[in-house]
Amino acid sequence: MNIIQTVLSRFRSWAVWVSFGALAVFCAKEFGGIDITATVDGLLNVLLPLLVAFGIVNNPTDKNKL
Repeated sequence: MNIIQTVLSRFRSWAVWVSFGALAVFCAKEFGGIDITATVDGLLNVLLPLLVAFGIVNNPTDKNKL
């Protein structure tokens, strides 16, 4: 039961949802063939994986620390 509570607490975190959104946009951009300008494409290639990584390493059970 403790594992379920841990998983559910992670889904209440805003960082996890930002991470999921960034992953969805990144996959749509890479695999969906969305054509965007080179400047935006370069920015997204850096920003989206960072947001995904932030959501993975974030600790939603402690509000004082990341």
